[in-house]
Amino acid sequence: MNDIQKKISIKNILESFKSKKQSVYDDEFINIENAKKEWEDAKNIFENVSQPDLVDYAIYKVEAAEQKYIYLLKQYRNNNLT
Repeated sequence: MNDIQKKISIKNILESFKSKKQSVYDDEFINIENAKKEWEDAKNIFENVSQPDLVDYAIYKVEAAEQKYIYLLKQYRNNNLT
C-alpha cells in the first residue's frame, strides 16, 4: 500500500468515525427534544385536567417527564464536555 492509499484509507476511517459520532449526538439531541415535548405535553394535560381523580396522575406525569428531560440534558452535556 503506497502513501496515498494509506492517507485515503485513514481519511475514510476518520470520516466514518466522525459521521457515526455525529449520528450518536443527533440521536441524543432528538431524545432530548422528545423528552422536552413530553414534558410540555404533560404540563398541558395538567393545566387542562378537569376530573379530580386525574389530578394526581397529571402531577405524576409532569414530574416524571421533567426528571427525564433533566437527566437526558445532563447526560448530553457530560458526553459533549469529555
